[in-house]
Amino acid sequence: MRRAASAAVLVLTVTGCAYYNAMWSAERFARDARRLEERGRESEARTQWARAAVKAESVLVHHPHSRWADDALVLQGEGIAFSGRCAAAAAPIARALATVTDPPLRERAGLAAAHCALTTGTSSAAAERALAEPLVSTDARRRSRAEYLAGENDARRGAYDSAAAHLRRSQEPEALPARARVLLAAGRPADAAALLDTVAAVRFREAEWIELLDGLAVAGAADAASKSLDRMLARARVPSGARARLLIADGDRRFAEADLDDAAARYRQAAVAVTAGGGGGGGGGGAVPGAIGETGDEGSIARVREQRVLAARAAAPGDLSPVVTELTRIAGAGGGASDAQILLSLVARVSATATSPGAAFRSAELARDSLAAPRLAGRLFLDLATADSGSLFAPKALVAALALLPEQRDSIVNVLDRSYAASPYTRALRGEASPAYAALEDSLAHELGVELARVAPAGAARVRGSGLLTGPRGPWLDDAPSRGGTPPPSVRGRPQPGEPGRRPAERPTRERPVVPPASS
Repeated sequence: MRRAASAAVLVLTVTGCAYYNAMWSAERFARDARRLEERGRESEARTQWARAAVKAESVLVHHPHSRWADDALVLQGEGIAFSGRCAAAAAPIARALATVTDPPLRERAGLAAAHCALTTGTSSAAAERALAEPLVSTDARRRSRAEYLAGENDARRGAYDSAAAHLRRSQEPEALPARARVLLAAGRPADAAALLDTVAAVRFREAEWIELLDGLAVAGAADAASKSLDRMLARARVPSGARARLLIADGDRRFAEADLDDAAARYRQAAVAVTAGGGGGGGGGGAVPGAIGETGDEGSIARVREQRVLAARAAAPGDLSPVVTELTRIAGAGGGASDAQILLSLVARVSATATSPGAAFRSAELARDSLAAPRLAGRLFLDLATADSGSLFAPKALVAALALLPEQRDSIVNVLDRSYAASPYTRALRGEASPAYAALEDSLAHELGVELARVAPAGAARVRGSGLLTGPRGPWLDDAPSRGGTPPPSVRGRPQPGEPGRRPAERPTRERPVVPPASS
């Protein structure tokens, strides 16, 4: 009997040790996952959460009625949910909420349920129900997390005041930038700008900064974003490569607003930042995948951007000669060669001597749409009308020049009235209906389409129905494959609160009629 009792004790001891070791391993993986999340290493954290879930499931399978079974069930649900598999986590989380009675464990299960409701886009009511207990928890950390999730949930349904209040009560690192997004969505850019200073003092994450600054530029103009960036850079330690990328992005915002002096100054600052920091690279706090200069060539790319500013200032084809020279040098130097080559190709096409009226018209469009050089484009449109006055493109080119050279409006209108009074384009300019307008557009679409097939990327010409869509056609420098990037801030969608990461909107069509209404 003694031997039997001893054997039973030994079995229980061995079983208890195995059970304890499995649970201890599951908790250790969960602790590691939380630490990794705090450091912004989400991918590694998901791996650790998955390991925690496997260990917790093992405890449940081998010891379903042990005193730690509830802990294992909740940890299994958390691990599966936070590893990115919310669909698989639904069953253990639902079981935990139905059977577990311990308040802290129920709160943890509720947080996991709310996380999945937000991740999968389930109704906001589901997230609200899941957060009912965590929001009144006596544990400050769980309550803080619940406030953050509640703020995100309210932001997604447009309840911005309630969202801001929840996020203000949260101590989560993500709460500050989330609150800034809410303020931007609520149309309060000044309050958001003030909050960005606090974000900079707490931590640096490049992708997060770019998203918030882009949102501020959309809501409060590029000048507000520039001033916020200056304050943020003064408050935080930012690696040289990331600093250069932020300055380049700000230069791009200023360029999109036609603030050429400010854009050039930003690009020069970016080049200096790389030189002072001993080179590019250095993502620091989460660089944007595929962003400008991800390979450490920020200095060269900043110099390419400076040349883009010079091209935008050009008033005649001859003004592009020094731009061609410098871009050729940059392209041959290595870093930023792809960006330099793309811009060089466009500049060369604009400055080349046109071989037909269609080619001349396309060169003027490229100057207007791709180089953002209104004075140069206007000059090219006028040159076309002068050199090929009998071309179908001539009156269309004159009307296009009106929007680009307002100081010459009277003289251009006089030419239209004198030489092209019967043209459907001149009549449309006066607000008169013309049955021949659509037919003429068909003819021009055909001729320009043939030209585009030879010199422009596929899809650059956009034709709908019976007429040519006469707005900007690109190609857009900001769509260049080497950038892997997004449209400029002036055409991005407003960042949506409660949705992590950058969310570049589709580029609007940006179509504008070549023939303006009479009122313009």
